[in-house]
Amino acid sequence: MQVVSPTFLLCTHIVSLDSCNQFIVAHSCSGYLGRFRNRWRRRQGLSQDQVCLSFCTLLTCTSDGGFDTFSCTISTPTEASASHIIRDLPTIVLILPIFAASALFHPIFADRHIRRFNLVTSDPRGHADTKAKVDATYGREILADDVLKIAETLNISSFHVAGLAMGGSVALQVAVCAPHRVRSVFVVSPAPQVKPSEVMQGRQEIADCWIRGHQTNPTEIDEVAAEDGIYGALQFMYNNVIETPLLKALISYGVNKVRRTWTGDNAHLIQLITVQFFLNQHPFDVSSLERIRAPVLLVHCSEDIVYPRRHAEAMLKLLHAADVEARLVTLEGAPHWGNATHLEETNALLYDFVMSSCDTSKLPPPPEIVESPFVEELARHGLVEGEVDLE
Repeated sequence: MQVVSPTFLLCTHIVSLDSCNQFIVAHSCSGYLGRFRNRWRRRQGLSQDQVCLSFCTLLTCTSDGGFDTFSCTISTPTEASASHIIRDLPTIVLILPIFAASALFHPIFADRHIRRFNLVTSDPRGHADTKAKVDATYGREILADDVLKIAETLNISSFHVAGLAMGGSVALQVAVCAPHRVRSVFVVSPAPQVKPSEVMQGRQEIADCWIRGHQTNPTEIDEVAAEDGIYGALQFMYNNVIETPLLKALISYGVNKVRRTWTGDNAHLIQLITVQFFLNQHPFDVSSLERIRAPVLLVHCSEDIVYPRRHAEAMLKLLHAADVEARLVTLEGAPHWGNATHLEETNALLYDFVMSSCDTSKLPPPPEIVESPFVEELARHGLVEGEVDLE
């Protein structure tokens, strides 16, 4: 995949905007900047209600003779929505699981201690505002390559990588592929080497329900099946315990994103992304994991109904066999996506781990006040300011 030179459209002024409009930071704004956003929207063939890019950077790369556009979010200690990282500061690259869009990491971006670092995340191909090819070869190697190309384009020479569930498998793959660039690997809800048959059966049932509820022919849409698909996904993610305003907003936001992306002619994407991905995933072996030079922290969520602790223990054993510095901790009471339910505990684990794995001499003190780049978007889905207050 060849990277196209970036150009920027910033919130306050235009730095550069070439005829190809290849790299854009499109902010929610008014006046003449709003007109630039609308011009971009029309060129992309999007309606007004499809554009909620108040926090993201659109990064275009060439791939197999075409173009892939990745929706990225960059925050620094001084900017919620930045166009580039701050040099000489450690950077954490956050990798999402399936079904998710970038705002799932809102609690991390809202944490004033973690905002001492540069933070970067992106919607994976096939998700949310990223527009990139998805086919039957979809797997962790492709997603790891995407992460490395994004880092290369943003001139991030080395970084810490953190992933949730599927994103954790991708994080390990990134560390295997680029051991000289990865400084630490943080994995929440590590996936098993071989997916349990009952989990794969559940994923297939969710995909089947979703496709019946979002297919092209409107006369054949099964609304009950669509709701069953969402219910099944939420059971995987949160054990269907949806109690906090943050979770309710994240779910509303996430369902809106997937309904916009995996519908009509693209309803089949859920099969490729949530089922075929795992069928394509071969187990890590010791020889590949031996390439990892960075420390690894595995975080098992104690109430995870998808991946019991024995899978995390097996991964830890494999990492130790590969002579990788690794340890395993448990997030008590947390479901599969425990970062969104036990956010303070997850954030503390991530912060302490990265601090122990980097040069802290140039780190600024924690900002007095930080704003998540996702707060405006989540407010549209019911989150009230102050409902997520991280010290």
